[in-house]
Amino acid sequence: MRALGIGEGGSQWRGSVVEHAIAAIQAASVGIFLFCHNSSSASADARPDGTKVNRPPGASGQMQGVMSTVDTFQFVVPPPFDESSPGDCHFVSSDGIQFKVLRHSLVPSSRYFQELFQYLPSSTSHTDLPTFYFDDNARLLHALLIVLYPVHTPEFIDIKSLQELTDRQEKYAIPYSTMMHAVSVIVGRNYSGPAPTEDLVDVYTTAWSNGYRREVKHFSRFMHKMDLTDQSIVDRLIRNSGSSKSYVALTELRRQRETALDGIIEALEPRKHFCLSHSSSDAMFFAFISMMKTAARSALLEPRPTCNDAFEFLGLQPTDENRTVTWCSTCYSKADKAKLTNQLKVAIERYPQTISIMPDKDAWALFM
Repeated sequence: MRALGIGEGGSQWRGSVVEHAIAAIQAASVGIFLFCHNSSSASADARPDGTKVNRPPGASGQMQGVMSTVDTFQFVVPPPFDESSPGDCHFVSSDGIQFKVLRHSLVPSSRYFQELFQYLPSSTSHTDLPTFYFDDNARLLHALLIVLYPVHTPEFIDIKSLQELTDRQEKYAIPYSTMMHAVSVIVGRNYSGPAPTEDLVDVYTTAWSNGYRREVKHFSRFMHKMDLTDQSIVDRLIRNSGSSKSYVALTELRRQRETALDGIIEALEPRKHFCLSHSSSDAMFFAFISMMKTAARSALLEPRPTCNDAFEFLGLQPTDENRTVTWCSTCYSKADKAKLTNQLKVAIERYPQTISIMPDKDAWALFM
């Protein structure tokens, strides 16, 4: 009981038999306050630590308050948790949104709710249902219900809600298999499309922390434009993944890519095709090599770079005003364009696009 944050002390409630039954369960560490609406109840009650708290208004009054103060945005409760759905109790989020819930759908799914409901008698009224107040907002409470309800799949949960729910896995006693199913669905939908549809740091770190190696490697190819010198990004990478290796893996990929730029430039045979005036001195030659590398870095930021024309790929078009590398018209004038393009394609295929350092954990190991 205490491991789940449910206290064992009584309360100072007065009123119906149902209220006294509910009063047997007290929320201690998780901050859930349990109330049963009844006109004969007292207006103030005691927390497990003995401090007084005012009872929140009834569900209808509370919802009216939310409607009057939140005009621009309000979470809309979908079925099967809306008021027209079947249910024998209400959950109210920290931002005042009410969900109608069937207790018997949650009891088999979480030991937390087994303990929470065990002393609560079956409801005999369809209008005066017991109400539980949670310290999590509507978005997160909805995500919790989706994960635990047997008739739902977690496909409608966003990645940020999933991360917050993972942080509360112990609090709500969410079974490991249930949590991993939710993670696999959400990581999978970002993996299966042409590109991740949600925040890259979130999908990368979620996959990393849960050991989805194949998916982590895939996501890393979309992170070439990310500023890894931004301390806020570094902090998120390490904090959300639970490992500094997730950040080290990306910095190592950057190092490998920088080293591999030499192979990209070599494919264009600059020594052979620069004119005499631009290759007569090392200073002049390497100045142009530096410009070529800058152009290559930019072109190779794409997750799947393709090359149909070597000159266009690096911005070496024949007209001066369109060039990325501004050399004279004599440079590359006699080059075999098709040959250089094929050589560059091979070099691009070899160019590092994904991380080589993997998470210690391997989610797929059990299936191999």
